Amino acid sequence: MNAGMIAGIVFLAGLIIGGLILVIKLISGAVGIIGGFFNLILGLVVIIALIVIVIWMFSYAKRKK
Repeated sequence: MNAGMIAGIVFLAGLIIGGLILVIKLISGAVGIIGGFFNLILGLVVIIALIVIVIWMFSYAKRKK
């Protein structure tokens, strides 16, 4: 094995490891975005539910009088 072949193997191994790290980071980023989107939807559902409960409370109080 000469120095050029060893350098090529090291460079190829670096590219493969870098590619694997990039794929892992992209997947973890996508999971983070999906989790954030799920939290956004869940927050909106909770806010809408609270608004509906308050409207129902006022309409119920108005009917009782």
